[in-house]
Amino acid sequence: MQNILVCQTGGWIGDMVLLTPVLRALKQAFPESRLELLLRPRVADLMESHPYVDACLVDGKAEGRCRSLTKLVRQIRDKSFDLAVVLHPTSFRNALLPFLARVPTRMGTNVGGRGMLLTKSCGDDTNVHEVHRYLRVLQLLDIDTAADGLEFWHTDADRHFIENLLRAEGVSRDDRLIAVNLGTTWTTKRWDVINFTEVIQQITRLNREAKVVLTGSPPEQTLTEALPAAPSIINLVGKTSILQLGALLERCEVCLTCDSGPMHIAAAVGTPTIALFGPTDPMRHRPYGIGHTVIEKPVSCRPCYKRMCHRHDALYLCMQEIGTGEVVKAVETRLYEKDCVI
Repeated sequence: MQNILVCQTGGWIGDMVLLTPVLRALKQAFPESRLELLLRPRVADLMESHPYVDACLVDGKAEGRCRSLTKLVRQIRDKSFDLAVVLHPTSFRNALLPFLARVPTRMGTNVGGRGMLLTKSCGDDTNVHEVHRYLRVLQLLDIDTAADGLEFWHTDADRHFIENLLRAEGVSRDDRLIAVNLGTTWTTKRWDVINFTEVIQQITRLNREAKVVLTGSPPEQTLTEALPAAPSIINLVGKTSILQLGALLERCEVCLTCDSGPMHIAAAVGTPTIALFGPTDPMRHRPYGIGHTVIEKPVSCRPCYKRMCHRHDALYLCMQEIGTGEVVKAVETRLYEKDCVI
């Protein structure tokens, strides 16, 4: 197998992190192959440095759906791929592109009629974690998928950047760091900043030697405005790249976050994570691996996967029901376990 095309245009950072076990398994099965990833523009920079990806093919749709489809089909055909692995769980376009480009072997799940575009397909399973949802496609190729651990591909240069950044913020090597990721892409996934404020105050009061590092993307800087200024709170929202964020989370002892890309990055670098879940299902999207805690509430309408809450009686009830006390307890438990290991 010389040229492999992997199709996943989901476009979210978390999706890309969870792809790593599949990409690694493909490269191990076909070590001499050239593996190219079809993806969306917003994650192209991140995946261009991925250790198991040789090149990225961007589906930008800038010219419109039809014109960009024709352009991509031509590009895929010119590259003479031997195999296309369609990993986007629902996209018809992701299966149509390699079909029109006449890639001889095309694998994926038979969802929404995509099976007719694939040479071999399997049924979908939404009752497993997304990592295993991806990996089961490789069973069509009889590839060993036992090594399912995550990785993140930040470098020593990223670690050096974070070390200098923390030093400039007055952080010593002996300081205990707790990451708090305030934001997430969907409004329905967010926990109120007032709740985060209370949790941060309690944690720093109980752990005098600990400092809280706030993480997030530049647009989420507005979320920090409601937080009180304090020596124990270090605001690094918008001050790191995605890869530098991996190095920062690696330095932290615990990460508190809602369902988000940084949640998956924290899990990938081995940082124990407290994940607050509302509209999405933790069975599919929880921090992957061991040593993590999921907090969720049995609200009847969840998981709904809605970006806008449709409740009329109590907006965002699934997130509002999560109490600050149980979150503080979960963080303390993880810190205590860390102490026992040390």
